[in-house]
Amino acid sequence: MYIVKQVTAAIIKKDGKYLICQRGADDECGLLWEFPGGKLEEGETLEECIIREIKEELDLDIRVLDVFTTNVYHFDNKEVLFTVFNAEITGGTMKLNEHNDAKWVTLGELADYEFMPADIVFVEKLLKSYPEN
Repeated sequence: MYIVKQVTAAIIKKDGKYLICQRGADDECGLLWEFPGGKLEEGETLEECIIREIKEELDLDIRVLDVFTTNVYHFDNKEVLFTVFNAEITGGTMKLNEHNDAKWVTLGELADYEFMPADIVFVEKLLKSYPEN
């Protein structure tokens, strides 16, 4: 059986740095880094999904700016359709409700972290889209 999931993620930039999160040790791909986000729930739009996920996972309010990229990731018998948004924080104080850690990093520091396989393409696109001078 082939399973298709829709997943959202957020590229959140503040003061020249990007928010990355480390998955919990007991999660699938535990302790790898990712851009925060999650699975689409029935009846919600992709924008509603990423706003809800960031609130649930990090206790932050965000505003979606635009779509950064989309990608299809295949593993096992699953196909995951990713929609990655550029977003900005509009309120809240960060609290790690699901993640092991979170860091604000520059583009140059992204290579120092081991990302989930599905997120590597987003790191590469970020580096190509916004090369540091």
